[in-house]
Amino acid sequence: MKNAVKKLLCTLFIITLLTGCGKETPPPVFEEFHIDEVSSVDCDPEEENCAFISIHIPWAKNDNDRNRNINRHIEQHVINLIDFQEENDFGSLEALSQNFIDNYEASAKEFPEYNIPWEASVAGRILTNSPELISMEFKLAIFTGGAHGFTSTSYLNFNPETGETYETSELFTSEFNEYAERLFREKNDIPQDQPINSTGYFFEGDSFSLPQNIGFYRNRIILRYNAYEVASYSEGGIQLEIPKEQAEEYLKIL
Repeated sequence: MKNAVKKLLCTLFIITLLTGCGKETPPPVFEEFHIDEVSSVDCDPEEENCAFISIHIPWAKNDNDRNRNINRHIEQHVINLIDFQEENDFGSLEALSQNFIDNYEASAKEFPEYNIPWEASVAGRILTNSPELISMEFKLAIFTGGAHGFTSTSYLNFNPETGETYETSELFTSEFNEYAERLFREKNDIPQDQPINSTGYFFEGDSFSLPQNIGFYRNRIILRYNAYEVASYSEGGIQLEIPKEQAEEYLKIL
């Protein structure tokens, strides 16, 4: 009888162990995280001239290691977009937003004759959400005085299993760089036998390089160079769109 009980318990233990090992973390589910803060200093809503900060971005629901990784990367990305000089070590987006409003109000008090409302907005959305890749787009618009504001489009690409961001080398084969350069030259009328900067671009070392920001739609890939990266501000963002089906041989995960 004792041996039978031991065998039964052993069997149940093995089944439980195998069942536990077979469990997979479900795909991430996203909700919208949003912050909208407006300064009360010199604010006239009817004139729409109030200083404000607005953040509307995807946020992974449910608390697990993978989702915490995703949200950590999103949070730090947005902080770096708005606090682009990285002078502060903000612990949260709430702290970032409050600091932005506080800095505006301090500036308005110190220099009332130059008081122009500040604005900062980040709008994020999911472009692709598949078992192999989660790709997100973030659009920034910011103005804190000066001749003009600044806008940018940036991307984050996640491994859905770990919540960590992919390196470019994990997304593309080494031959993709040469392929993208050929397309970039064709689109921007740069002769194939001339230096990449021969028509006015300023790639570092006069050598083509992929941008930091690469986004994945369902059927196309976006290579995005924001203002100042490879061209002057007046040129705005430089963007190359590649149909995914034409780049399949260079893709590692799609």
